Amino acid sequence: MISPEPYAVLTRQQWQLLHDALADLCSASGGRHEDLHDLAVGVLETSRPAHWTTSMEDSPARPLWCRVYEIIGALGPLADAAPHDVRQIRRLGVEVKWLAEHMRAFPDPVRSAACGDV
Repeated sequence: MISPEPYAVLTRQQWQLLHDALADLCSASGGRHEDLHDLAVGVLETSRPAHWTTSMEDSPARPLWCRVYEIIGALGPLADAAPHDVRQIRRLGVEVKWLAEHMRAFPDPVRSAACGDV
């Protein structure tokens, strides 16, 4: 698969600043532009080098978020390099479906505690 040509190189600090600015813009609009925020963050995530870990290092959600970022990272190049590759589209569709099922089943610690499931 051909990778898209990089247009700019960001430092980790610049990347984090963009990430935070997008969150601030979404918050300032009262969530009215959340779809635009999500799209921009998805694009930004595809430019995050794999060795830059997230702030979830000690969280029980870390494995799930690592998988989320892996799939986001796979979707960006698919759109750029193989938009008509039916095999790749279907393969990623299966992965996205698997991820969605795991995200829907992710335990809510507050709700679990209230229900006595902890």
